[in-house]
Amino acid sequence: MEVAARAQAGLPAGRAREEAEMRLTVRDGLATVFVAAAAAVYLLWVTGAAMTGWSVRVAAAVVFGLGWAACVTDQKQMAVVYGAARGGRRPPAAYVVLVSGIGALALVTGVIALVAGSAAMLATLAASMGGLWVIATARHTLTSESGSPSRRPAKTA
Repeated sequence: MEVAARAQAGLPAGRAREEAEMRLTVRDGLATVFVAAAAAVYLLWVTGAAMTGWSVRVAAAVVFGLGWAACVTDQKQMAVVYGAARGGRRPPAAYVVLVSGIGALALVTGVIALVAGSAAMLATLAASMGGLWVIATARHTLTSESGSPSRRPAKTA
């Protein structure tokens, strides 16, 4: 009876309810570590609290590298988002356009920060990385493995 109720609710049979509701993976955690490290490096550098001898280019290289590492932690999910993988359900086109635009912004501003040594472009790179992380993590949290919205009731209180 429990298996039938779980199947009707869209939950896999044989797993605890908490496991079926969990959306974030180890890869999401790893991406979080990379983005947090990039944010820490940028904030410590821009405030002069540490890394005071670094040029804009060095700070940009470190932030850009950490952002790249965060980006490629879940290549399978990126393949689903961009339609290169079979089997996964693609997110709405608006999501794909939004993250593609922010990703392109991060790439362009990162390259400009590296080449021109622009602190403004480094700030834009850091902000766009943070924005991408928030959007992707929210999507992973709010959708099930199949790509449909979570059936978990909202918590109140």
